[in-house]
Amino acid sequence: MSATDGDTIRETFLRFFERNGHRRIEGASLVPVGDPTLLFVNSGMAPLKRYFTGEKVPPAPDLCDVQGCVRTKDIDDVGDRHHITYFEMLGSWSIGHYFKERAVDLAYALLTGDFGLDPRRLYVSVFGGDEALGLPPDEESARAWERAGVPRDRIVALPAEDNFWGPAGQSGPCGPCTEVFLDTGEEFGPAYVPGGVFDTKRRYIEIWNAGVFMQFDKGLDGVLRPLPFTSVDTGSGLERMELALNGLDSVYDTSLFAPLVRTVQDVLGETGEVLHHHRVIADHLRAAVAIMSDGVRPGNEGRGYIPRRLIRKCVTLAMGRHRERLDVAPIVDTVVRSLGPTYPRMAAEQAAVTAAIAEERDEFGDTVRRGLDQLDRVVARHGRVSGTDAFHLFATYGLPVEITRDLAAARGVSLDREEFYEALRRHRELSRGTRTDRRLRVDDVLPAAVASRPATEFLGYDTLSAEATVLTLFSDGTTAEAVAAGSDADLIVDRTPFYGEGGGQVGDRGTVRVVGRDGVLGDVTETVVHASGGHLHRVSVRSGVLRVGDTVTLTVDPSSRADTAANHTATHLLNAALRTVLGPHVRQAGSLVEPRRLRFDFTHPGPPAPEELAAVERLVNEWILTDAPRRVEVMPAEEAKASGAVSLEGEDYGEAVRVLSFGDFSKELCGGTHVEHTSQLGSFRIVSEQSVAAGVRRVVAVTRRRAVDHSIEQGAALSDVAATLRTSPKDVVPAARRLVAAARTPKTARDTATLANAVETVVDDVPVMLAQAGGTVGALREQARRTAGERDRVVVLWTTSEEKNTLVVSVPASLADRLRADALVESATRRLGGGGGGNARIAQGGLTTAPTTESLIEVLHAQRPASVGETGTSK
Repeated sequence: MSATDGDTIRETFLRFFERNGHRRIEGASLVPVGDPTLLFVNSGMAPLKRYFTGEKVPPAPDLCDVQGCVRTKDIDDVGDRHHITYFEMLGSWSIGHYFKERAVDLAYALLTGDFGLDPRRLYVSVFGGDEALGLPPDEESARAWERAGVPRDRIVALPAEDNFWGPAGQSGPCGPCTEVFLDTGEEFGPAYVPGGVFDTKRRYIEIWNAGVFMQFDKGLDGVLRPLPFTSVDTGSGLERMELALNGLDSVYDTSLFAPLVRTVQDVLGETGEVLHHHRVIADHLRAAVAIMSDGVRPGNEGRGYIPRRLIRKCVTLAMGRHRERLDVAPIVDTVVRSLGPTYPRMAAEQAAVTAAIAEERDEFGDTVRRGLDQLDRVVARHGRVSGTDAFHLFATYGLPVEITRDLAAARGVSLDREEFYEALRRHRELSRGTRTDRRLRVDDVLPAAVASRPATEFLGYDTLSAEATVLTLFSDGTTAEAVAAGSDADLIVDRTPFYGEGGGQVGDRGTVRVVGRDGVLGDVTETVVHASGGHLHRVSVRSGVLRVGDTVTLTVDPSSRADTAANHTATHLLNAALRTVLGPHVRQAGSLVEPRRLRFDFTHPGPPAPEELAAVERLVNEWILTDAPRRVEVMPAEEAKASGAVSLEGEDYGEAVRVLSFGDFSKELCGGTHVEHTSQLGSFRIVSEQSVAAGVRRVVAVTRRRAVDHSIEQGAALSDVAATLRTSPKDVVPAARRLVAAARTPKTARDTATLANAVETVVDDVPVMLAQAGGTVGALREQARRTAGERDRVVVLWTTSEEKNTLVVSVPASLADRLRADALVESATRRLGGGGGGNARIAQGGLTTAPTTESLIEVLHAQRPASVGETGTSK
């Protein structure tokens, strides 16, 4: 195959497998649906997990697709030859159909046939066996490769850590795998010698996992048992495949990346050689665009933390290159031009994504600047950066440790990374607290015998109490036949009135009692839905013994359910009111519905005005007073969406969906529990509204008794304030404003730099102002920056004391092509001792010898005007 681009490779791959009996399917969103084990889809197989466990029937036994994926495990390696954050996975699967030999034949035929790779450059790895697992080497795969045409000396047996996949959790499907590597040539290292080390980092690059052969089910007891059917899962990174087919040195040289890297260089004004930071910025913003096009916005936790981390690293890299502002629009545009034709949602969301990235950049820019200033102070004070310092910069200013490391190195100092990770570990332990038990997680892969059972039948729409049969008990994360009083268990039954957490609504709580055995009683503290479809009832057994096979009566706490149902209905009304008042662009971005309150996240470019929030609150209460009845219809998903029902993007509603309506003002797809009439909400009050991420707002509200309590508490507080201000409640606001205005005072001296004996002169045709100053370092920097701009001259300020001498230099924009602030500080520290750093416009340092006007003028004389491209670096 001649040199080709990514679009052609995608189509060649898919057509090959279609010719060979595979059905082409659409790739899924990057945001996993119904899979709490992942923040993002990280492999082609991830959206298809349930096909391999038998929980769902695939549309055909043999499938193929191209799936966008995000992996951050190797994020520190991004920028090398082949590590990237967002990539496209070319995947094929056979579920209960063909196995190893057919998978190998197809892989070899595609690589050496349609793709035209030289078979002499291909090496393959196979599972080398594992005594601990009780498994021999995978000779079946090795023989299949030999029959296909790969010589035995290019078939490498590797241990389980390299060539045995899974399970995804403590138990579940797993098996050996076989991978294909491309020999990239002797310039990247010595050739492999049978029996020697197989270099998979430099010379031999993996281009295809040609088969994960899922043939075992690992039980919770650690024993491997044969699966009821075997399957094949393959995956090849599109970017690496283009590298292989075109003989390129790096994935950043491919058609998928090269235009983007050039755009980054243009934005930074750094044409010529492609440097490491060009690749990292290109990769990270490409990944951020892909993630955010699927509806995720930067935030402090969960999925939102990933794009925030990516964007912030790019901002920090740019500022470390003396770019005060990274222009993201051209970079986003290049990403969309490259990937938009394949992923139309990127083009549709381009404007919103560009705005959100720019907002994150602007919000973080000032923080980064303060972080860089703090880093300069640490370097000036200690001559090194400790792990504790690095953690403080990370926790307080958001500077990633790898950025701190690079910036420290540029200043000629080291960073103690081990101490950083120890500080990070301690912080995480304190944040998590200690865990005393092991509950079954919703993502734990269950034994095949348990996972293959039908999903728990939910009866809770019609009743709060029902009899059921105990199918499975889990104690401390493993199966148990019985659980006695004083112990906790996870209980799966065949039918239940308990709602399992989902759609933002928390799970029900209540009691479980064994039928026919007085005294056997347990409290259900939480209900969640396992990935297999079984409801997990978190039970604390109060008395007696609970056994598998028992018939039990499950009773939901009616008060908790009623409050939760009211808050869920209020969430729907709030959604409709926000769309009515703010506009149809409002989209749900998350929610939490619990007995005490509701929390609703929604997309909106800025904070709603107070009068808009008041209009939303008033509208919801008007709808409550209409006493509109609940209407429920079940219909096909596409029909429901066509009818105007609001749905949550990325949610898997199944083929038949439940459509919930109140009056003509609210209509949504929803599986949760709700009140029968809107009047059962009583009243609705907004407690708070705030930003949680770029372009995402959050409303917290209450209903029923808590809404009444909130109104009474607010009224009482207003009366107290009015009494304190000696005014009436209706005049509280103007009275408070007068009090605040009276309390305002000018900034204190400690917040402003004071100048003494200022001297204005000209040094080598450069206008300069020099002055000894008093105040904090921050005040000196602000004074120097402002004065340099106002007076259009270089400003040099310094402080002296017994503890330290501080120097700050600021160069105005008009003189930036003649002098650099960091170069002047470097000259001063060479002459007077000490160290420092900064950028072309402003820099600071700590001096060993106290400076004077005369000594600093001599420094200026010695520093000839520099071109803008020169850089001063302090030792």
